Amino acid sequence: MDNMPGLKPDLTPEALTLLHEPPPKDIDEFLSQPYVIERTKIDEYEEKGFVKLEKVISGRALEYYRELIGFAVGHVFKDDSRPLSDKPVYERSFLQAFNLWLEYPAIKHFVFSTRFAQLARDLMRVDGVRLWFDQALYKQPGGRITDYHQDAGLWPVHPPQKTTTMWLALVDVSQAKGCMSFAKGSHLLSRETEFIDIFNAQEEIELGDNMQQLDWEWVPLASGDCTFHSGVTYHRAAGNRTSMMREAMTIVYMVHDAIYDFPESNPKADRHGKATTGLKRGDVIDSPITPRLL
Repeated sequence: MDNMPGLKPDLTPEALTLLHEPPPKDIDEFLSQPYVIERTKIDEYEEKGFVKLEKVISGRALEYYRELIGFAVGHVFKDDSRPLSDKPVYERSFLQAFNLWLEYPAIKHFVFSTRFAQLARDLMRVDGVRLWFDQALYKQPGGRITDYHQDAGLWPVHPPQKTTTMWLALVDVSQAKGCMSFAKGSHLLSRETEFIDIFNAQEEIELGDNMQQLDWEWVPLASGDCTFHSGVTYHRAAGNRTSMMREAMTIVYMVHDAIYDFPESNPKADRHGKATTGLKRGDVIDSPITPRLL
């Protein structure tokens, strides 16, 4: 895994133990402590469709979970020795490790954290939130851009406006390392979502005329900072021009009574079959792997 600096594919017994046991008491307590969010930040989220929050996790908790998530990602990709040039275009954008909480109990405590869930609830101004999924997004050195897209066009979740993603930097993430860029106010453009097929693109997806006219803001983060962005906010990420891995962890939330329904732009949007097995259109997305967190 020479092309994956910082990842450890061969987990030691100690690492496996850490991944499969609860976190230390002080770290678990930290994850239950509220992060006080200012009203101006909620207003900013509503106006721009995204917001940056500083130091939502810090100190020992950050160090602990950076290490554990790195262990998990390394384990997921332990058999992948392909150089970037041999990967499909989409896979050159990042290493994507999905629903780590299902495999690693220690990460479940992180993903189920009320500290983070409260932020999602408050920013969306809802009574409660449900987990949609988590995924680690690690961009290798030399990794390409993440093409611009709108998340909700990929998901069978309604209302799409009541979905949000926490994108947490586990290391400092500059534009050179692959930070995110958001189109300000793009969440207000339409009530309908748009499906942009970033999975099968063979080259960079160019911004359309309507996207070029928007004000795109690059948002570099220090380790422990995060952004929240609405499921209907257009966004992208820079390539990684450094020699180090870009390490990020995301948690996606939806309002607690979100229903199973396909966006008109993408009637085959269901990429999460385990979460929606047996559901009919109009059913609340209440499954064992989409628990209500608040």
